Order: sequence, then structure tokens, then C-alpha cells
Amino acid sequence: MLITLLGVCLSLPMPRANGQDDSAKPQRIKHQITGLFMPEREQDLRDLFEKLPQFKLASVDYANAEVILEYNPAKVWPNEKPERLPELLNNHLRGRSRGSFGAKPLRTTPLEKLKQIEIPVVGLDCKGCSYAAYEMIFKLPGVERATASFKSGKVTALIHPEQTDQSKLEEALKKGGVEIPAATK
Repeated sequence: MLITLLGVCLSLPMPRANGQDDSAKPQRIKHQITGLFMPEREQDLRDLFEKLPQFKLASVDYANAEVILEYNPAKVWPNEKPERLPELLNNHLRGRSRGSFGAKPLRTTPLEKLKQIEIPVVGLDCKGCSYAAYEMIFKLPGVERATASFKSGKVTALIHPEQTDQSKLEEALKKGGVEIPAATK
């Protein structure tokens, strides 16, 4: 009995000298966000986090599709390993946003080793069409980040050049019914 009680006590978070328990404090954690494919989606993302009280959206970096969230991972997902946070957050966001937002691990490849591709497109006349084009590109192997905007009439992708190229991106868009003007073919 004493050994069991001692084991339970040792597994509890230890209070600091000032009486505060660090494991109960929210942490600031950076995540890459999927579904942030056009500037107007930033407000959609902010609206989503307003409905998720366990998370505080501290900042949004649209250009890199990254956010800083304040939350306590041990409280949100008890007994989970830190390396699972992107997967857990992805599942949570996808479920709460009907699949339109998610999370993935932060980019580990240096920016200078990636290549930015810009493809003019025709026919993306609404947010839904832009989202569909984004999904066609973003899900391809070698695509680190993507955008699609009906206002700008273009799809962009940050790619790993050794894994994909512009022709593969254009092929995916065409296969999905997105028109690419003849000047870029």
C-alpha cells in the first residue's frame, strides 16, 4: 500500500518552490496550418479558434502558414507524447472545421532549398473553387505550402525541387478541371 501511494505521489507533477506547477501552464507552440490558402481565410481561422476555448491564437503568419497557439498539451491531450501534437491538433482542427483546416509538422527544410512556383489560372471565381485548387496542389508529394486565390487568379506552391516540379502541379490542376491560360503552357 505504501509503495503504491509513493508511486502515485512520484507520478504527480511536482510544484515549484513558489507553489506553481509548470505542467499546468499554457505553452506557446508554433504549428504549420493547412487550409490557410488565401488571405481571407485568416479570419475564418480566427473564428474557428474563438470556438476552441482550450486554445488561444497568439499570432498568425499567413506567408508561412504558421500560427502560435497558447495551450496546455497535457490538459488537452493527457498522456500523449509531444511528437504527436501536430497529428492530434490536425485531427482536432479537421473535425471542428469540417476538414477545411488542419495542422502538420513545421517545415524542417531550409527555405533556400525550396522553390516557389506560381501558376496563373482561370475560373477560380469563389472561395470554394480556390479551396479545391489548393487541395489539388497541397496534397501532392513535395509540396510544402500552397495558396490559391480567385482574386489574384493564381495558384502558388513552395516545393521541394527534387520531389516535384511545375509540370506536375499543372497536371494535377488540369486533371481537377482548373484551366491554365495558354501563355503559361
